[in-house]
Amino acid sequence: MREYSPRRRTALVLTGSGTSGAYHAGVLKALDESGVKLDLVVGAGVGAVGAAFGAAAGGPGLYGERGFWADVSWDAFFRLRPAARIAILLLACSFGVFLLPVMLAVAGAVVLFPLALILDLVWPGLAGRAAAPLLGAPSVLRAPYLASLSLPIFLLCAAGVLGLLRLWITQRRHLAESFEWLLDPGPARGRLREALWEIARGPASSRAPSEAELGRKYVSLLSENLGQPGFRELILRAADLETGGPLPFVLLDDAHRSSFASARARGPRSRLDGLPNAVDLRAPGYDALVFDAVMTGLLAPGVVPVRRVSFPKGGIFAGESHRLTESGLAGGSGLSEAIAAGAEQILLVTAAPEEARPLSRRRGPRALADGVLATLERQAVEVDLRATERINRMVETLGHRTDDGGRGWQDPETGRVYRSVALYVIRPDRRLLAPLDLDGSEDPATEVRTTTADLLELGYRDAYRLFVEPVVGAIPEPKAPAGAEPRPQAVEL
Repeated sequence: MREYSPRRRTALVLTGSGTSGAYHAGVLKALDESGVKLDLVVGAGVGAVGAAFGAAAGGPGLYGERGFWADVSWDAFFRLRPAARIAILLLACSFGVFLLPVMLAVAGAVVLFPLALILDLVWPGLAGRAAAPLLGAPSVLRAPYLASLSLPIFLLCAAGVLGLLRLWITQRRHLAESFEWLLDPGPARGRLREALWEIARGPASSRAPSEAELGRKYVSLLSENLGQPGFRELILRAADLETGGPLPFVLLDDAHRSSFASARARGPRSRLDGLPNAVDLRAPGYDALVFDAVMTGLLAPGVVPVRRVSFPKGGIFAGESHRLTESGLAGGSGLSEAIAAGAEQILLVTAAPEEARPLSRRRGPRALADGVLATLERQAVEVDLRATERINRMVETLGHRTDDGGRGWQDPETGRVYRSVALYVIRPDRRLLAPLDLDGSEDPATEVRTTTADLLELGYRDAYRLFVEPVVGAIPEPKAPAGAEPRPQAVEL
């Protein structure tokens, strides 16, 4: 495997789910701070959020004091749908009315009964005469009590019937969508839209526009500045439930766009066919889908609804509507897309440790979702790592030396050329937070509470420990030409 060189095409691959995005932010902060040259950013899962910021010189908007991952919580990303909140409120009111007599009886037994005993000692018979009118209270309060008990249930049923009737009249075809999930990712969508608008708006000071217009401005900004410091090519991965596989959203320069298309093509293809099984964000009309692609990174499969996307006519899936969700459901970490885009050296960032350990919480629905997401993330990373190492061994064994100092091998059946790839992995020694621990978690053994801010700091330290210092810092300084004056050396006082 070749040594790291800033002159080679370098890709950053961010992969994971949920809180892994905070770890990505810490790594990106370290890379920006140390001046590591990146040509391409690939985002898979929640890494799509970090990739969108990192590709458009928006790192501070991701890891800054007021960045996307600052002061995050469960309520800042998800909430119960309004219908579920109303139903729970009305049921709570009905249950409260049901318990009211019990609460009054307990209060009377605790407070009034001792006072009645004391009063009866002072004035015998007075407490009994005073309590006599209360014996007729149940017959008087029976009707109001039953009415107040049934009113919340009646309102709940009426609201349900009216809501169903409204949906049937206005959105008959989409009626079933209303019963898919109880959680609503509306807060996460608003948070992401405001954060991306801070990057894409430029000198404009208006409020965030529609999601489609935001996507157009973002693609325009990135396309016009490719090659400038801080701006990188971009690939966003999503899982497409209609095709049953990953769907990349691609923004590459012309040369690497052609190589990406050739690498993914199976057999002969026309130059008018576009990108095989991928969305070209620079194609007319498809730039409006950027926000949809980034938003899928926050849609943990099995936890929140999918993202329904209507594709424009004239390209891939012309006019069709597809359901998209986090790419971890379709497998893969983004390494194959980075290699297809011509990456010669790749930095893979994942919050899944090399040695798996049990999560701190293993009971309940959220713990089950955490376990599933962590398993999908780990499997995607390990499978891609083994596949990349296998390709490297094949190229080293069967390939020939290329002009750039590496090795390459051409598959005689498909004609595709495989090249050796230098791979660097940044991952923690142990997992601090489960994917859905947005509110933080407490270690039951040490009682130490960990938040996403701690995970961001861990990513920052791991980036220096595993890549910046041992790899980038080990590059020898260029030798001075013969006859040149020696550079002055610093003298310690």
